[in-house]
Amino acid sequence: MSSDHNWPPISGDFEVGDPSHCVAICTLGKKLNVDTKYAIIGTCKTENIGIERVILNIISNPKIRYLILSGPEVPGHFTGRSMRALYQNGVDPETRRIIDAEGAIPYIENIPLEGIEQFREQVELVDMINTNDPAKIDTKANELSSKNPGEYSKGAMWVEFKVTAKKSPKRSMGADVMLLPEYGIILESSSSLVTSQQSNAIVSENPSSAIIEVQDDGTGTILFGREV
Repeated sequence: MSSDHNWPPISGDFEVGDPSHCVAICTLGKKLNVDTKYAIIGTCKTENIGIERVILNIISNPKIRYLILSGPEVPGHFTGRSMRALYQNGVDPETRRIIDAEGAIPYIENIPLEGIEQFREQVELVDMINTNDPAKIDTKANELSSKNPGEYSKGAMWVEFKVTAKKSPKRSMGADVMLLPEYGIILESSSSLVTSQQSNAIVSENPSSAIIEVQDDGTGTILFGREV
């Protein structure tokens, strides 16, 4: 690692192992304790700023050549599937939307396009979404470690990460948002109505008029509801 920088450059909900190791592990919506060796392990709960933090901590360490996506998918955000779509398809260069992502607001706006492309080139993404068994993750990490291709040839990319508030038009959601998966409660993107996929589910016994807005804060995307 460069003596001019400290790694990882971006703070977050993670633990650093051996920075020279070739495997990074993302456990999405839940912390998981594994016994295997790794460069870094942590959660990622939002499909925009959360993914950006993962990207920046990977492209700044050319030793990392594999990213294991594991742990439970994040309802509504679909962070794992959005990251998989980013890896497979990249982003629209004008809108910065992750192509074919299912998340509510899957935009990568605070990283240059070269950084996104380096992420897609540098690591092999290993899809273990919804795998919560540490033993299975350990086995896969050990297997990948034995195939380490060596340091990424283009070296580290260091990007100044600054999330700025943008005065831009409100974006509409590209897909319905699952609010309560266990009850089949969804927020319909087309109508902004909260509805149920289950005929026997009760959304509210005493309904009132409400507005649900999709907003960005310093850590990611949130759904904000208020009565009117």
